[in-house]
Amino acid sequence: MGRPDDELMLIALASNELEAQIWRDALAQEGIVPLIRSQNPLTTLGGGALFETFEVLVLGRDEKRARWIIGESAGPLEEEPVREEAQEHAAAD
Repeated sequence: MGRPDDELMLIALASNELEAQIWRDALAQEGIVPLIRSQNPLTTLGGGALFETFEVLVLGRDEKRARWIIGESAGPLEEEPVREEAQEHAAAD
């Protein structure tokens, strides 16, 4: 069993292949090798959709730096609290 530093960590969800490639290139320039994986189960069968979501994963030891490189807003869990706060403010007005 590997150490947490050796585990893959999901750091972002790209809304399309181009965005995933841009993030992959930015991370690679900084010496981080990410794994880009489609969330579409049909991709391996050649049935990819026009608009797919891609997971961006890195080793645990690179997680913080990778999030900083691509921007915190790219993190999959970062958007949830922002939406809730916006809804609370809208309801209060």
